[in-house]
Amino acid sequence: MQPLTPPPVRPVADPAPSKWQYRMERLWLTPLFKALVRTGIPSFSFVFLFTWYINDPVRITAIVDTWGGWVQAVQDRPEFTVSLMRIEGASEQLQSDIQEALPIDLPLSQFQLDMDALRKLLQDLDPVLAAEVRIKAGGVLLLKVTERQPAVVWQHDEGIEVLDATGHRVATLSDIASAGGLPLIGGTGAEEHVPEALALIEVAAPITDRLVGLTRVGNRRWDVQLTRGQRIMLPEEAPAAALDRALAMQAAKDVLERDVAAVDLRIASRPILRLSPEARSELRRLQDLERLSLLEGNE
Repeated sequence: MQPLTPPPVRPVADPAPSKWQYRMERLWLTPLFKALVRTGIPSFSFVFLFTWYINDPVRITAIVDTWGGWVQAVQDRPEFTVSLMRIEGASEQLQSDIQEALPIDLPLSQFQLDMDALRKLLQDLDPVLAAEVRIKAGGVLLLKVTERQPAVVWQHDEGIEVLDATGHRVATLSDIASAGGLPLIGGTGAEEHVPEALALIEVAAPITDRLVGLTRVGNRRWDVQLTRGQRIMLPEEAPAAALDRALAMQAAKDVLERDVAAVDLRIASRPILRLSPEARSELRRLQDLERLSLLEGNE
């Protein structure tokens, strides 16, 4: 028989943490230390390794070349290639001017097109009022323009220009015969008062067949030039109303059908009719005859 012996007693571990373990647990619960371990140290390590890696001209050149090759490969794909250009809303002459003005050599990747610069180049052309530039499906570069509408022809010392209703230049003419049926204005500062000139031309509709044009005098007022060398001298203030009065005089008395060189309306309360040189000579002759007849009668 074996003697009965009690089993060995194992020592019970103390559940309390050790001093260093306690300090480490307390330190790990600190937000700053936790952020430093989780974020700060990995970030610093990545920056350090990345800086060390790129601190080599050969590696930098390889990275740049590789990235450039990827970008170029994407840009050169057929779906990004612009091969056609279409112009809408422009006359044949303006289309020719646009093709000469835009430095575009197709086919071209759409990533190489500066749309804002192209739009500015179009809007800098005198005949263009507004422009829209966009790329349509199928690799088509669409240039949609709104042309300025010619309103008057301005004749001045430096040449002959076509202006729109706002006074903006549309084109330059070599001679006045190219103006067609556009109204004619002249004089210094006339281009700055085109809306007023158009209003006067509209008022002068009853004598359109006699109207030659308008002349700006002293950059202050207008003269209406008519055939036979006649003119209607308008005031600075309310020129349209003064022209209406001249047309009323014409309707009532046919003053423009007589030997009148000018109808002076610069003073609203005192209109003046200026006779032509021939009429003045004839008037003097008649006055001389009347004086002579009076003298003979007195004798």
